Amino acid sequence: MMLTPHTPPSQNSQMLPPDTVPVPRHTSQADYRTGDLKLGRIAVLADLRRYLQVPFDCLVKCVGAKPSQQDLQRIRHNLKESKILAGDESGLQWTDFTPPATSKGSEENAFKPLGRIIAGILAEVPNHGVSFLANPNGTPLSQRNNTSRPDGFLVLSNEKTEPKIHWFDIAVPFEFKKGRDIESLRDDEQKIIWSLHNIMREDPLRRFAFGITIEDTQLRLWLSNRALLVVTEPINFFENIDGVISLFYALGSSSASSTMKELGWDPTVERIRDGEVFQYKFTIGDEVFTTTRELATYGADSMVGRGTRVYEATDAKGKKVAVKDSWRDLERQSEGEILANILASCEEKLNPDELVKAKRHFVGVRLWQDVVIDDTRDETLDLMAAEEHNRTWVSIDLNPILSTRLHLSSTGDVPDSGQLSASLPTQLGIIAHKETGIPRRVHTRIVFHDVGVALKDVKSLADNLTCLSGALMALYYLHKAGWVHRDFSVGNVICVRDIGKLGDFEYAKQMDSDVTHDVRTGTMHFMALEVESQKYLFYPDSHLFNTDLPLDPPFRMNFLHDIKSVWWAFTWIFFYHTDTEMANAGHSFDTQWKQFQLAFPGTVGHASRQNFFTQVIELRRSCETVLSKTCFDVCHHIPHFAKALQDGYRKAEANYPSLALDDTLLEDMHGRATEFLRDAQERAGVIKLCRLPNSQKQKRPSPGDETSPPPKNQGKKPRHD
Repeated sequence: MMLTPHTPPSQNSQMLPPDTVPVPRHTSQADYRTGDLKLGRIAVLADLRRYLQVPFDCLVKCVGAKPSQQDLQRIRHNLKESKILAGDESGLQWTDFTPPATSKGSEENAFKPLGRIIAGILAEVPNHGVSFLANPNGTPLSQRNNTSRPDGFLVLSNEKTEPKIHWFDIAVPFEFKKGRDIESLRDDEQKIIWSLHNIMREDPLRRFAFGITIEDTQLRLWLSNRALLVVTEPINFFENIDGVISLFYALGSSSASSTMKELGWDPTVERIRDGEVFQYKFTIGDEVFTTTRELATYGADSMVGRGTRVYEATDAKGKKVAVKDSWRDLERQSEGEILANILASCEEKLNPDELVKAKRHFVGVRLWQDVVIDDTRDETLDLMAAEEHNRTWVSIDLNPILSTRLHLSSTGDVPDSGQLSASLPTQLGIIAHKETGIPRRVHTRIVFHDVGVALKDVKSLADNLTCLSGALMALYYLHKAGWVHRDFSVGNVICVRDIGKLGDFEYAKQMDSDVTHDVRTGTMHFMALEVESQKYLFYPDSHLFNTDLPLDPPFRMNFLHDIKSVWWAFTWIFFYHTDTEMANAGHSFDTQWKQFQLAFPGTVGHASRQNFFTQVIELRRSCETVLSKTCFDVCHHIPHFAKALQDGYRKAEANYPSLALDDTLLEDMHGRATEFLRDAQERAGVIKLCRLPNSQKQKRPSPGDETSPPPKNQGKKPRHD
């Protein structure tokens, strides 16, 4: 069998489109995971990159039921009766709320009358379930040790036993500024984005969240979901009184239902307290699954993306399963469908014995289903159905002016002139451009039979290598069936009863597929160099001087790139860990840590990463001098594995721009990779691993930074298929 080459041998052949470019997430890197609020905010902005600006009414219509003209007239009358409004319809004004920029008092006092206004409007909504609290100096309770403090929020009005507000209870966060200068705008933007981000990452019940910022007289409404961040053009709080009434009336209407689904809560999930921790009941179809522990929730750290959370859970009969909750691109198949298609390809192209082994090393799926709320599939907001005009993508300035003071009251500055809507793009140093495509995502869940420990959390070196070998075998059958995985990492491989299994098939793709998508995330540490650079790097040097060659072909991933990710995982195991005996001996890890940072910088474009892989002699020296002797004795094949991969690349790209990706190369590369891992397994013995000390100089947790109990089979003799 000859696999379809990436570039056809003749110009008459049809050229397949390029693969989607993987985009590393800043929220998966070290700065975000230090817990530093300032660094975390920067990482979130860097991941987000842009937001969509829409007309005010366009988004308010999506909040909830707006008041009719008759309702507006009644509300205005009642607000005047309550002395909240004064004047007639030709000249209404708030009685005790003046433009904050003109106030000589603190920011807190300048916005204090806002609470009475919001309360008055909410009182016009029967059975509303939220109330407004101003909270400039208080820190809500958090499961993520989040220390940020919104200036105010709409909070659930249900009866609470705890004296403090939890982020779980915050429906809509607020940020205020007296001024509209550039620093005030950036500071509000940064803080409201962080609040929305924290709601979405912290609470598995939240499907989306609204936020509000007010700079002096200008109010903006924000919406965050897993597809995009949206903000409205500002309205003048003092001139557009009907707009203000409509907004808070709509928010009150959305909070009137018991499920609060219109404000982003998920009625198919129930939070329950289990001692000191929270657990969740997921309703999937006709079944209910109750979580027992988190397996991996770091996927929810990125505001825009899949928002993946994985839990160990039990069904109604007490059987253990793994539940995965995520948001896929609207046009993409679900992971369950993709895995079913992979198994169909395996049945077609593998012999019966190979098929049994393939199923053994793929995670087993029990069921999958898109989330349904009120008989409708749960999807992110369809802004294409709203007004078609004045919809603009705004790129976020990745070097914002960051506030160096505590988030307390401040006086702010009064801008010289201009409305916020006209001056905002210029003031923030951002680029606005028109685009027609509005991303959409659909909420989906999948239940797996297999519950295990992720490779990154396995402490026994023998078990670690057994797990990695099992995943390599899964890749072998995946590749033989004509697919590539495209997202191999130590978080996507699990150890289940001595067996290494491969999971997370959401980005898996047939090698000859002509389907492409706008963007996908990638795990930077384990990404092949060619995938990172989106070009082929190992074609003959003679091609550099051949002016008759056609243009570079579109880059597409192949099985070599998946195997390269296995090499990075193999290398990561040894450079990020040492054996516990050396750790207890007080060995210094500074040199090893520096080498780890060169090999795994966590960002795109570092020459040190390419040098680490390609300079085999230096790689051998690093392994021998940096790692402990016991670990080096196990992993001395790392340089040989790297050399074998480079040879494989050169064979595949020898006739560049045509690629020779045939059965012979596939069997050879998988055979050699298997030998390297098997040799390491046999040498591992009973070595147990520990991560490099997380000292002051080394604040870098592992990818995902999720912890799980170690497997029960630590130290057992590795199994081979």
